[in-house]
Amino acid sequence: MEVEVESFVPELPEVETVRRGLERTVLDRRIVEVTVRNAKVLKGQSEAELRERTVGRLITQAQRRGKYLLLPLADTETNRLTVPEDSSPSFFLCIHLKMRGQLRVEASDAEPGPYHCVTLLLEEALGGRKALRFYDMWTWGELRALRQEEIGTLAPSLAQMGEEPLEPSWGAANLGAKLRGRKTAIKPTLLDQRVVAGVGNIYADESLFLSGIHPERPANSLSPEETDRLAQAVRTVLTEAVEGGGTTSDNYFDVAGLPGRFTPQVYDRGGEPCSNCATTLTRIRLAGRGTVFCERCQPAVIVR
Repeated sequence: MEVEVESFVPELPEVETVRRGLERTVLDRRIVEVTVRNAKVLKGQSEAELRERTVGRLITQAQRRGKYLLLPLADTETNRLTVPEDSSPSFFLCIHLKMRGQLRVEASDAEPGPYHCVTLLLEEALGGRKALRFYDMWTWGELRALRQEEIGTLAPSLAQMGEEPLEPSWGAANLGAKLRGRKTAIKPTLLDQRVVAGVGNIYADESLFLSGIHPERPANSLSPEETDRLAQAVRTVLTEAVEGGGTTSDNYFDVAGLPGRFTPQVYDRGGEPCSNCATTLTRIRLAGRGTVFCERCQPAVIVR
């Protein structure tokens, strides 16, 4: 029998790991050259417009919103790597890895690897250079330079995105408000980026397992205690995965080319024994997504 393997998609922990890597390596560097090898990842933006909006500008921050990376670009003083005090970002590099995208920070003279799409050549104050490269085997990812007012129309999911689950203010009250009135199963509800930002298939499975909630439970059937348990599980699982540099996968690496070290308890482990009780983990298809859970640790509840 052929076993279906769920495709890995970088989620909040993987993208946050990449963001932290960028924060350590590319801030306060000016973009001096742009090379485009595969324009499909520009998603309709012309190569000329990408160059016009990026070359000569400084990367001032590395931000993340859900699964998106946002790098604000500021105009610099003439021939200096300084930004006027009253300056605000002219543009944002808006990047989404999708399924196979990777961002690498490499030596400027290193030959690009396979599936190279875009290189941003970066210069620091002392004259050293690095290359920020975007690779994508399937070219589903995106890299564009957008004005702030363009983000809402050209990246609408950003404008509609729910709250960040790792923010100190997020918790059961926020999650409960989003679940209220939703009759859909809790698993696909968690995948809705308008409900909670950055959670995808991996961490929805892991959070439901940790909280002991069956993935097919209607979202609005969760009790306050269950909602609190789920919110805590989401935060715990995401935090542990960020600390582990993301989930181990053949197609995810950080900016230095290192793989993730987080090992899921249930995701993609259908047919294997549960780490808690040794029951064989069940794999089903739910709203089009592979879903793995333990029937003993996550018992079905009859909702009347």
